[in-house]
Amino acid sequence: MEAEFDAWQLHHQEVIAKFPGFLSSEIMPSGAAGNSEWTIVLNFQTPDQLKIWQRSSERAAIIAESIPFLEGGNLGQIMSEDNVQTRLETNVAEVILSKVKPGMDDQYREWSVRIQHAQSTYPGYRGMYLQPPTSSEGRWTTLVRYDTAEHLEAWMAAPERAELLKESKAFIEHEELTRIATSFPGWVPIDPETGKGPPNWKTSLLVLLGLFPIVMLEMKFLGKIPGWQAMNFSFATFLENAISVFLTSFATMPLFIIWFGWWLFPKEDTAATNLKGCAILAVVFAIEVAALWRLMS
Repeated sequence: MEAEFDAWQLHHQEVIAKFPGFLSSEIMPSGAAGNSEWTIVLNFQTPDQLKIWQRSSERAAIIAESIPFLEGGNLGQIMSEDNVQTRLETNVAEVILSKVKPGMDDQYREWSVRIQHAQSTYPGYRGMYLQPPTSSEGRWTTLVRYDTAEHLEAWMAAPERAELLKESKAFIEHEELTRIATSFPGWVPIDPETGKGPPNWKTSLLVLLGLFPIVMLEMKFLGKIPGWQAMNFSFATFLENAISVFLTSFATMPLFIIWFGWWLFPKEDTAATNLKGCAILAVVFAIEVAALWRLMS
């Protein structure tokens, strides 16, 4: 009775989302961490708000709905008043931040139940954490967990997930994946459709494109600051590196991600696209070298 269980999960999410103090829910399938039952973890702001939910007529009604499709009609409950959240030990997780279009939260909840059911059929699935936004301008937070990176990649590349993502464009305005999946975490985003970052060699070229002029300009002008030459060499080098990393992270790379997005995340990863991007970079590198050569001479 999986279909009935999915429908009940949706109704459960809709009801509890409107209850005072509700923070987030976490769904773990049977088989995860050796459990033979499905587990749903509900997080509230305070123990008192959780107790009010447990004693509510809304909860009694939603639990009664689940009894017919639970094996033996069994539903257990454990309450923890400690500020400790239950978490499964997993090797890999995908964090997804979703900006849902105004007034379309119900459509998103319905879709999240369906995608949760789909990903639970793939090997290694360990559960999904779902947290609604705290304001109308906030984002939904989803944590999808698998036991290995290979199993997670299999789901991220699955045709079934691609079809579900196409549906979500009707009610998701923007989606961002924050899993660290590249050698340059924080400098390049993750493609929401593939769950992967761009090839490391492409990112390396963009880092070099921005870092080279920064270092050269530091060599030219930092030494002219009063007292800089008298500074301890180790400390001066630390400051130079700090400036370089800061400017790379917050100035050059954000611009390059926009300008070269078509090359980093091409719709069709063809040799012609890669060659075009490399040719443009070669020209820009040549301009940088020539301009800085003249400036430094």
